Amino acid sequence: MNKRFIFGLIILLFIGVLTLVGYLKTRKVEEKPDVIEVEQETKPAPILVETQKIEPILPTPTPTLSETIPPTATPSPYQVLFNLPLLYLDLDYPLLYVYDPQESVIKYFNLEEETYREIYKVDNLENAFFSPDKTKILLKTSSFSRLLDLKTDKIINIPPFVKSFVFYLNDLVVYYNDQKYLSYLAFFREGKMEKIRDLGILNPEFALVKNNLLIYENNNPVFNLDLTRPSNFSLFLDKKESYSLLPNKNQDLIYVAFKEDGVWQSKVIDLRKKEKISFSWGTIREKCSFDEFLVCAVPLNLDKFDKEEWSFYTPSYDEKIVIYNPKNGEIKEINLEKPFDIVKPKLTPLGIIFWNRLDAKFYLIKPEQNSF
Repeated sequence: MNKRFIFGLIILLFIGVLTLVGYLKTRKVEEKPDVIEVEQETKPAPILVETQKIEPILPTPTPTLSETIPPTATPSPYQVLFNLPLLYLDLDYPLLYVYDPQESVIKYFNLEEETYREIYKVDNLENAFFSPDKTKILLKTSSFSRLLDLKTDKIINIPPFVKSFVFYLNDLVVYYNDQKYLSYLAFFREGKMEKIRDLGILNPEFALVKNNLLIYENNNPVFNLDLTRPSNFSLFLDKKESYSLLPNKNQDLIYVAFKEDGVWQSKVIDLRKKEKISFSWGTIREKCSFDEFLVCAVPLNLDKFDKEEWSFYTPSYDEKIVIYNPKNGEIKEINLEKPFDIVKPKLTPLGIIFWNRLDAKFYLIKPEQNSF
């Protein structure tokens, strides 16, 4: 009985397996479609833009100064370039270097592209000085001086006893005085002093003309030091009062302002001290620029203008702008209808750009363009 039951169960299982196999063979299987790979359009990753749009928008650039305007036209009204206070650092058109005290950032504006770029953040900046190629910046604050190298991202502390300096071939020439025993000129390279020669001047000012370093101090003569041969140290200009020297961009001419018998005067000379022109006025180099043209802000009350008092932010009102073209000897004067304390006026394709110490803003004046 048990054998028959087991045998029958085996037969039933066998029949069930055959039935299942037949069903699977006859069942229609859904086929998966082939995947077609379509070449996708390549979209470049977003580019990180280093510049940003200036707000407010600058005045429309003027292509050249040779465009004429009607002879009866007067200079355009004074235009404020930026509606915020900024500290002037440098102007190498089209780049205007400034310090924004609100953001504590050194930046430059591209006056042609109307863009700006932030360079370095530093608190309480008093002034900054750029090497000729703009790759190094000497920063001066109330608590320290540092050399910033933008190529190598290095920051080098300047010794506290460095009193004066000038960039020479993108290196620093410094005057070191510890007010006790040491008083000398030196090259400052990679954080190290390389002594050039002793110098017995307490508060020297420098003007670089090619390889010649002109050294002067208030109420003293101007001396010349050949940096390629430091043993060559000679008298350059006789003793006057309150010298202020500004070489032109090509370093083949020098604007020399001085007081003689209490009266301001100035002149332009070449490297051989040959006079090209003399003026019955004088003003400090901070109020001038000398690229292709000499552009100076001249106080009208020269008898009351004092170089030392101005350095302590004593306002100097009632100024005019004088432009001198060394190539043809032409001189143009622009009278100002409102008070300014002008710093570094410079003639650019846009017009004359200057910084006003009274409100810490930049201004643009468009002179009669057919004058030059």
